[in-house]
Amino acid sequence: MKTTIYLDVDGVLTAETKRTPAYKISGWEYWETKTVQRWQILFSPDMVAALNELAAHPDITFKWLTTRQDSAAQVLSPAIRIKGEDWDVFRSDQQVWRGLDWWKLRAIQGDAEPSEGHRFVWIDDDISAEVEALKWAAGRDDVLTISPSSVRGLTRGDIERIRQFAGVHELVGASK
Repeated sequence: MKTTIYLDVDGVLTAETKRTPAYKISGWEYWETKTVQRWQILFSPDMVAALNELAAHPDITFKWLTTRQDSAAQVLSPAIRIKGEDWDVFRSDQQVWRGLDWWKLRAIQGDAEPSEGHRFVWIDDDISAEVEALKWAAGRDDVLTISPSSVRGLTRGDIERIRQFAGVHELVGASK
């Protein structure tokens, strides 16, 4: 089954906190802090490895859907070792954040064309506050939204939900 995963950065790949997120909640034991374009970011290399394994699956395509736009692929990817340099990047001059005009909602609506056997996963910490986005996703059984807490980012449990939704049961060398 083909799956497209739309990935945000801040609050998803990076935890927006100065404290390391708890293992019991995040599922990730080890965290690193790096400075990327003057921003200090906190991320889990194990999370990055799990995402890289998903991205290596032949039926999964990742796309950047972040306000960081091109810098996610060009700067962040090599800095945290996520293999996203060649992923498509959604761009927008319109940085509207709320409601019907949220540029991310419009971008995914234009890209996630329903088709037999294709699924879509939208990962963004802001989705849970976006009523229009939640309504749009709730009306489709081919869309899974993941809205992690911005202070802990994507969890191991979130990765497992994505794998199940995408029908990916085994990954070579999967991080456990």
